[in-house]
Amino acid sequence: MNHYQKIMKKIEDNTEVVGVIGLGYVGLPLAVTFARNNVSVIGFEKSEKKAEAVNTGQNYIGDVKDEELVQVVKNTKKLSATTDFSRIKECDAILICVPTPLDHFKKPDMTYIASSCTDIGKYMKPGTFISLESTTYPTTTESFMKPIIEKESGLKEGDGFWLCFSPERVDPGNIDYKTDNTPKVFGAIGKEAQDIAQAVYSKAIKHLHVVSSPRAAEMVKILENTYRLINISLINELALLAGKMDIDIWEVIDAAKTKPYGFQAFYPGPGIGGHCIPLDPFYLEHIAKLYNFDLSMIHTAGAINDLMPYRMMNKIAFALNRHKKAMNGSKILFMGIAYKPNIDDARESPALLVMQEVAKKGSIVLYHDPYIDEVTDEKGNYYKGEQLTDELLSSVDCVVFTTNHDCFDVEHIVKKSKLIVDTRNAVKNVQIETDKVFKL
Repeated sequence: MNHYQKIMKKIEDNTEVVGVIGLGYVGLPLAVTFARNNVSVIGFEKSEKKAEAVNTGQNYIGDVKDEELVQVVKNTKKLSATTDFSRIKECDAILICVPTPLDHFKKPDMTYIASSCTDIGKYMKPGTFISLESTTYPTTTESFMKPIIEKESGLKEGDGFWLCFSPERVDPGNIDYKTDNTPKVFGAIGKEAQDIAQAVYSKAIKHLHVVSSPRAAEMVKILENTYRLINISLINELALLAGKMDIDIWEVIDAAKTKPYGFQAFYPGPGIGGHCIPLDPFYLEHIAKLYNFDLSMIHTAGAINDLMPYRMMNKIAFALNRHKKAMNGSKILFMGIAYKPNIDDARESPALLVMQEVAKKGSIVLYHDPYIDEVTDEKGNYYKGEQLTDELLSSVDCVVFTTNHDCFDVEHIVKKSKLIVDTRNAVKNVQIETDKVFKL
């Protein structure tokens, strides 16, 4: 049998081993999903702490159920984690789920993908299927990954190994859509790679959609999040205008979405956070420059959203001023620092940027978030969360809603506070600004 026949036979017999590189917000749920479906999985991690946590059944990802992790690690023993990347040679299929951040110049940082490809090329056995799930710019799989793996392994793509791109579609905190029931897009190089990808992913994921190439699949993820970036920037700009005109933008959105066609609701806020929307569109802007193409809409949308934390700082200053208080020396409590409600993820959270700017003006910055006990922002500033008490609420000069967690007793918080700045429509019973509540 050739390599293709061997891997397809293993998948058919359910004797394949799947390796998942990176056990974070994407990788661990994916690894657990495969293991739940009776597939043997090895998770690869640079962090000894994470690897040990997985192997002892200690969950650290909100979208993974504690009992499911224990089940696949301790009972069925279908999942184990390691920091020994030489064990890549044990794997038939490898799924890469590593971070792809932007640097300070908004250029893609490919360090983690490059490191993964080097490790794979160094240790993999001939006949290995490799799929990249990390968000990146179109052409990465073919033009960036392939040369590294070929150089390190001495094998040729399409013969000694196969390449695929299948973008992660993780939505932390979504109670309806998880890894297994979110439709999965993939694009592979060649028919064999496509067949293997179909066979591998169908073990764990219910709905698959194939596209013609890795670069098409790479563009899919960029399109999804660029669409959201541009629409959120539009509603943020309209929200600022509506505020100047004494119009409640939230009321307007609720009315607009009664139209049964042609409108999708997006909501304003202090900026954009998370692992996707603030980053992904700029991968495309980066690659577009190689084709001498200017993505002016993405650039403009990014600029609008980048300014929102500063505009929120000005809103806080305005509200304090109305109460005859200066920002310098005022004690300000931020309610929620996660980038979206009901999750423990503060990556790229605009709340942290607002806190930074307020602190620069001399304010004493505090926060309460039941999901996040402590946090360090990108500037290295450390914050420890506060316990929410009536004494705390009455002692601060201003309370700012930056994340509207469902567990917040908003009515009580408003009652016990002197001043509220609401950037998330937490105080829904207030439409136009009052002397106590100031809205985005």
